[in-house]
Amino acid sequence: MQCPKCGSDQIEKRDHEGGLKTAASWLMTSAGATAGTVGGAATGASTGAAIGAVAAGPLGVIVGGTIGTFVGAITVGVTGGVLGNLAGKKAGVMVDRNLFADFRCLKCKKRFKAEVTATETQK
Repeated sequence: MQCPKCGSDQIEKRDHEGGLKTAASWLMTSAGATAGTVGGAATGASTGAAIGAVAAGPLGVIVGGTIGTFVGAITVGVTGGVLGNLAGKKAGVMVDRNLFADFRCLKCKKRFKAEVTATETQK
């Protein structure tokens, strides 16, 4: 591989992937956990209230709804957080590969992508 500007073969591969994976996974984990918690709480409350009504009448609606809210929020919130984390890591890798210059010439300090070098060498 050679620098498209000066032709030097002293090339350094730059790695943004680690930082982007971390930032994107935190962001998506938070979003997934929040969305999962809200949705899970609502679903859990209605399910718990319905079960409580059948099992214990009016008091069962209150107790079942309360317990269902917590159980739904926790289970779906954790699931949303885990899925958000996985999606965030993949998004970070995609951003790194498609937006940032992957290589830097140690001689002239030019930053470039691998596709640039392949195109430049064919000319």
